[in-house]
Amino acid sequence: MSTIENIESTLGTLESEVPSVIGTVIASQDGFVITDTLRGEDAEEIAAMVATTTGVSERMSSTLSAGEVEETSIKGTERSVFLYRAGEEAVLAVVAEADANVGMINLQARRATEEVETFLSDPAASDA
Repeated sequence: MSTIENIESTLGTLESEVPSVIGTVIASQDGFVITDTLRGEDAEEIAAMVATTTGVSERMSSTLSAGEVEETSIKGTERSVFLYRAGEEAVLAVVAEADANVGMINLQARRATEEVETFLSDPAASDA
């Protein structure tokens, strides 16, 4: 399988394990869509906001001497968005229903980001 196919399979597993997930976006640090599962949502706009939100989170973390940002969450009344660093190159954005089980999302997203990081850093691993 190709790198993108492996990433999409990983995202599919995350979504099947957490039914309240509406969709996902893997975005580059500079806000470009690598792949997504949003089915009709505007992945490009979300990816651009991922870059902005990640930048703000990193500045806040620096100000607070909190270390590297691993994840950021935005809880809305209708939907929530969870951002997870997927290595140096990418961010996983998980869009979920507002009442989603955050523990399950965190568990599955952390597993997914490890896989995505591997696929992006070593494309040969995708062929294995």
